[in-house]
Amino acid sequence: MAEIKIEKKKPVWPWILLVLGLLVAAWFFFFRNDKDEPVETADKTALIDTHENNNTVTAYVTFINSDTNTMSLDHAFTSEALTKLTDAVDAMATEAGYDVKADIAKAKQLADEITADPMSTTHAGKIRSAADVLSTALHNMQQAKFAELSAEAADVKSAAAAINPELLTLDQRDAVKSFFRKAADLLNKMN
Repeated sequence: MAEIKIEKKKPVWPWILLVLGLLVAAWFFFFRNDKDEPVETADKTALIDTHENNNTVTAYVTFINSDTNTMSLDHAFTSEALTKLTDAVDAMATEAGYDVKADIAKAKQLADEITADPMSTTHAGKIRSAADVLSTALHNMQQAKFAELSAEAADVKSAAAAINPELLTLDQRDAVKSFFRKAADLLNKMN
């Protein structure tokens, strides 16, 4: 007689467990992992468009906000404030791509004239002229580049108009300092 060899079937359950394990691993790596990655959105801020605060503008704002200097007969504070304001307007205009070179030259000339003769009675007129030139430059720059700051630009214009060229500067130091503060506020917001 011939011998009949019977082989036992190998169990199927290890193969089923292996397939299930592979399916779980695939699900874990492909489907579950997608939620952990950040999704890029279209409204990301480009690094090129981001700018740091302008140091010249910051220096002017700090100078005006510290306000430790009092206005005196030599008008050093007023001249320095006008010079710093002129530099800040020039720096902000350059950063914004707006041309104010003619206005800046006129304002610098007026700022220098203030300290040339400390006993002159025309300082208020020169301060008013410089304030008008600078406030007009700020107002024009605001209209061209910073439309949301129209109220602040109007405040600067009205503060410049409040300086009376007929009065002595020391008699209206509050009006002069108000102009400097309002200009600092506008430049700070533009910055």
